[in-house]
Amino acid sequence: MDQQAGTGTGSIGLMRIVQVSAHYPPNFVSGGTLVPQRIARLTSAQGHDSYVYAGYLDDQRRPLETWTETDEAGVAVTWLVTTPWTGWDDPFNYDNPGAAQAFARWLEGVRPDVVHVHSLQTLGVGLVEAARASGARVVLTMHDFWWFCSRQFLVDHQMHPCSLVVECGSCDCDSHPRLRGRRERLRRALEAVDLVLAPSRSAARVLVANGVDPDRVRVNENGLPDAQLERLGPEPRPRVGTGPLRVMYAGGDQEMKGVDVLTRSARLVGEHSGLLLDAYGVERARPGLPSWFRPRPSFSPDSLLEVLEDHDLLVLPSVMRESHSILTREALAAGLGVVCTDTLGPEEAVTEGVNGHVVPAGDAQALAEVLHRLAQDPQRARRLTGQGSASPIRSVTQQGAELLSTYEELCDDAFGSPGVVCAPQEHRDIARAQAQLLRRVLFVVGIDGAPLRYRAYLPAEALRMRGHEVEVRHYRDPRLRTEVLQADAIVLYRVPATTQVLDLIAAVKERPAAVPVLYDVDDLIFDPSLRGQLEGLEGLSAREERLWWHGVERYRTTLEACDGFIGSTEVLCQEATRLAHLPAYRYANGVGALLARASDRVVREDDMAARGARTPPARVVSARATRGIPGATGAQAAGTAEQDRSGTGSGDNAGRGSSETTVSIGYFSGTTTHDADWAAVEPAVVAVMRRHPHVRLVLGGHLRPTEALSPLAERVSTVPFTSWLELPRVLRDTDICLAPLTGDSVFNEAKSAIKWLEAALVGRPVVAAATGPFQEVVDHGRTGMLATTTEQWEEALEDLVGSQALRSRMGAMARREALLELSPLTQGRAYEKILVQAALRLRLEGRRQPSSWVPVADDEPFAAAPIALDPYGEDQPPQPCPPRLLPPVPAGSCGRPGPWPARRGLAPW
Repeated sequence: MDQQAGTGTGSIGLMRIVQVSAHYPPNFVSGGTLVPQRIARLTSAQGHDSYVYAGYLDDQRRPLETWTETDEAGVAVTWLVTTPWTGWDDPFNYDNPGAAQAFARWLEGVRPDVVHVHSLQTLGVGLVEAARASGARVVLTMHDFWWFCSRQFLVDHQMHPCSLVVECGSCDCDSHPRLRGRRERLRRALEAVDLVLAPSRSAARVLVANGVDPDRVRVNENGLPDAQLERLGPEPRPRVGTGPLRVMYAGGDQEMKGVDVLTRSARLVGEHSGLLLDAYGVERARPGLPSWFRPRPSFSPDSLLEVLEDHDLLVLPSVMRESHSILTREALAAGLGVVCTDTLGPEEAVTEGVNGHVVPAGDAQALAEVLHRLAQDPQRARRLTGQGSASPIRSVTQQGAELLSTYEELCDDAFGSPGVVCAPQEHRDIARAQAQLLRRVLFVVGIDGAPLRYRAYLPAEALRMRGHEVEVRHYRDPRLRTEVLQADAIVLYRVPATTQVLDLIAAVKERPAAVPVLYDVDDLIFDPSLRGQLEGLEGLSAREERLWWHGVERYRTTLEACDGFIGSTEVLCQEATRLAHLPAYRYANGVGALLARASDRVVREDDMAARGARTPPARVVSARATRGIPGATGAQAAGTAEQDRSGTGSGDNAGRGSSETTVSIGYFSGTTTHDADWAAVEPAVVAVMRRHPHVRLVLGGHLRPTEALSPLAERVSTVPFTSWLELPRVLRDTDICLAPLTGDSVFNEAKSAIKWLEAALVGRPVVAAATGPFQEVVDHGRTGMLATTTEQWEEALEDLVGSQALRSRMGAMARREALLELSPLTQGRAYEKILVQAALRLRLEGRRQPSSWVPVADDEPFAAAPIALDPYGEDQPPQPCPPRLLPPVPAGSCGRPGPWPARRGLAPW
């Protein structure tokens, strides 16, 4: 995805290069408009024919009026008046046929080799298609996120940071009646682009998670003007002194720049002799601010270096997602430390605790805690200065040289050949054609509940986003007899062997087309040799245990009949290949759009409450009785609830991390088999609670409290098993989540990191057992904590209990990683690749030969009518089923297995 090009070789010769920008100096000056101007002038200075096509804002000129001027650098700039279409909710803002036609006519005369598109609001995406039709190579720099967010910066009307992945957010901006079809129109136009450039690695990840083909994305980081870098010198200058810490803010009164977050933080910190903050451009009066917060008039660009020289730290509290942030690099190059928000571009240059601090966007309390800590010891805080940028700062000349090399590569006939990162249109068409041969995908499932959602509904959802037709059916659904003969690929998830299922697989194998049949599972439930090694079966009778292992043999039989295996973890894939000699494909449990939106809503609710927009929602856990806790009384339960409502933190205490603020630790078990897991972590939790009276414990699901909790009964509450669309509120109301696993068994190593994923979606940090799957997703200290021993569990909990800023930052980072790595569009691409690989392998190698496994199958006739599965939709949330300690309900009673197997997460038969 990220390739740094070298300097231009000149092998192509001189080129005709066009820069397209919705706004351009001197008509409109900003960081985003200066970039195309600098590129246009640099390419002209290199001898290339350089042109600019730009939008023009002027109420005195008629719409679509056009003319050409030559600027002071000799670059021809053609202007097009776009004044009427600046509104973000105007359809012509993103699709302007008149502008596209004018541009197409202009291209006929210029006949460029490369068209480099920058911002397009008011001009519309038709210009991209016109550039492609002209025969030019098309480069697109996404300076912001306009291609996915109509407001450009992934921030809503209330200045709340939106989800980094639009499909996973609850913001309704793009549901505006005038914007229907916007997202699909832009995605269609994006197909005409050869190469997408991002100003930072962080921004590139966001583009890919929102659906941009990773094979077409590169990073081209913005550079600082060469003259400015020369004035700053080769080394940043550290700050010294003994007075108050001198902090500057330069975002003015712009809400997107976080001025309201900064002022709320200042009020939380209160009066303090260790701080002086100059707020440049803040002119609107804001009552109640401490004296160290000093409004200042805006300064001119020419005096920037002098202003930087007068300060120790830059605070950048933006709520808007910034793809790069020139000011952050300028401050670091001048020797300042930086306190910024996790808004992508700025934090890429900041290393936590080395040259600054990173706090979650919009979190005034976390920012207040950091500012207060720095003000407590200004001399120590100045150690953040003089450290420079965590990522290299380069010049405009270096950026331009990289771009020229990219232009040459695009124009080279070898573009798209082996060794070249980006594939041209014809290569992408081949890949798309391979995927479309697998248009109809059929999931056959043998289990309900969360496993059904993660392993069938979510990949089905992701594949539909990629244009596939997908059905999800129960293995006894009579429609399967027809549908298996029409599907292009079939996935059997946790399906036990029946004579009818084996007959279906045989019928598929007799089809002339090579239709892959794959087996998917997310637990190690196909290895009968594990008998006697698994925990959680002790409560079964001898008959129930025989039935249980009979189910394992049936799973193994279906697995052996398939062409390949799809597993949620690396261990599962390895075991399937070892036992059944099947080719295995890894598909991790990912983010579903519905749960992600539900999670985003509760995060948004809490943010609104923190800013005083409404009364905070009552915590779910505080409303629950402490039933089952030895020694608890109704009065104690009520006291716990009242403490929870009043201890959310406010005033100076919130900024200073007061020990009076309630901190809750939660463990939520989805099955009845996790008592041993809880026992492994209970001593550490109890020790932390004894040291910190403000810490409380929430136990969820089917876990039974132990006697060890009796002395702490008034601070322990329980939450019953909760439906998955209600789970985000329960998790969000918990400050720290636990994910323990006992022992060192292959069964536990095969379990996925679902507990981390679900907590991450609501921005809550997790302390997890250090199994392989958790180690894959948890960057210890950044996106969560890993622990093995009681001492490690205790240390991790101590760190998180002691710092609200750490909890907030870690939860925000976990949420980011979950969304960017496992977004629905990313997962759809991954599943599509698995299906293509399996189909190609089948065509090349044929069906696998039968192994020595002796089949074990039962006779289960198809039901008389279609079988309803747990629904997947916001209008019909699935209801939780009580745990059962019985074999499945006979087929004649409801037509499908009972809920006990689904909740236990083990083999049900």
